[in-house]
Amino acid sequence: MTALLVALAVVALVVYGLERNHHRQNRFGSRLAGSYDVDDRDAARVAGELHATAAHTAPRRPTGARYSLRSV
Repeated sequence: MTALLVALAVVALVVYGLERNHHRQNRFGSRLAGSYDVDDRDAARVAGELHATAAHTAPRRPTGARYSLRSV
C-alpha cells in the first residue's frame, strides 16, 4: 500500500511539474530563434546543377567496329 502511495505521489509531482513548465513558456507560436527570410542555397545549387546537366551534351561514342575479348 505504501508503494502505491509513493508511486502515486511521484506521478502527481511529475504531472504538476510538466503543467507548470508548460504554462511558463512564452506564447510565440512556432517561430524559431533567428530570421526566416534567408535565401535557400540548396535550392539554388540544385537548380544550377540541373540546368548545367540539361545543357550538357553526351560525349560521342565511336560508331566503328567494336572489339570484344574472346576466349579461345
